[in-house]
Amino acid sequence: MACPACNSTKNRLWKPEKHAQIYECRTCGAIHGTCYLGESYEIVLPYMTDKPVPPEKTRYFDFITLGSKGVERRHGWYDPETRLVVQIG
Repeated sequence: MACPACNSTKNRLWKPEKHAQIYECRTCGAIHGTCYLGESYEIVLPYMTDKPVPPEKTRYFDFITLGSKGVERRHGWYDPETRLVVQIG
């Protein structure tokens, strides 16, 4: 599976004990994969940050989720320290 941010194939399971279908790219640090919508909120909160975050401190995320509305995609950049979304899309 190629990383959606940098196209690298050097991935590892992010936290296999909790999220068996979420991967972290060893090249750029992006996290991506499939999970339930509620599980994605455990990783990246569904709220935007109100403070500026330097780009070098953000990480890309790209999840295919299953929720009450069916299959959807959540993707963008987030701050790993606060788990808040910095930019969508």
